[in-house]
Amino acid sequence: MKKIIIFTGFVLLLASCAQVAESLIDGAINGASRAITERAANAAYKKLASKEKLPAPSTALWNQFMVAQAQVIFTYSFAPGGLWISKNEFKPGEYTNFKMIDEADKSEIIIERAYLKKMNNGDQWWRTSWKDGEDEWVYEALLSSQDGRLLRLRGKDSENNVGEIPVTDQVIDMNPGEVSEESIEGAKLGSETIKTPAGSFKTDRIHFMAITGEEAIDWWITDEIPGGVVKYQLVDTDKTILWTNILTEYGNNASTQLSSF
Repeated sequence: MKKIIIFTGFVLLLASCAQVAESLIDGAINGASRAITERAANAAYKKLASKEKLPAPSTALWNQFMVAQAQVIFTYSFAPGGLWISKNEFKPGEYTNFKMIDEADKSEIIIERAYLKKMNNGDQWWRTSWKDGEDEWVYEALLSSQDGRLLRLRGKDSENNVGEIPVTDQVIDMNPGEVSEESIEGAKLGSETIKTPAGSFKTDRIHFMAITGEEAIDWWITDEIPGGVVKYQLVDTDKTILWTNILTEYGNNASTQLSSF
């Protein structure tokens, strides 16, 4: 069954985290207690990922910094524009890698999303990673099977420091919803064959306005790969393509990199 997962946002709600995030983002996000737009997220990443700003590991500031960075990375990985269209859900061990191309400067980032393990009680371990040149950020998150709530979070920064990041009910909101199949069908623009580094796929092209900003998202979806998405683009109101994500790799042998379980 086709469905769209809507994430209400990976939102920083703790005052201390919000203060750190706003200082690091330096105005890219107007208030940390709302879902971030894609333009703001991109600006935020460029501020956050700078090694010069990395706090010392095993400190409160490092924890707060990693939560702020997780907000940006999880948003891109799970809910660009506040949406994720899934024509084929992930199974444990399955992963996808996407190349994200900023159309303005042609810079490239590799984004991984992996479903690592389903626990006996149904809770799920997921990983997302974000590689920009030699710098890589990795997060592994345990999500509740009941409501998608974040239960645990481990992270590795771009200098290979690994740590358990304290989680409270207010750190990151991960509460998905669904949109009807009729809505998806109404947003369908047609069928296209898309060539990617991971192969060629027959897809349906779907066009929706973003939930977290004024832009729109075009999706190319298929039931042939984990997650069901081959390509997606953020498009400005004047139809300028802001960035493009295209599948580069997928597989079924993902496991923890951070000794999370």
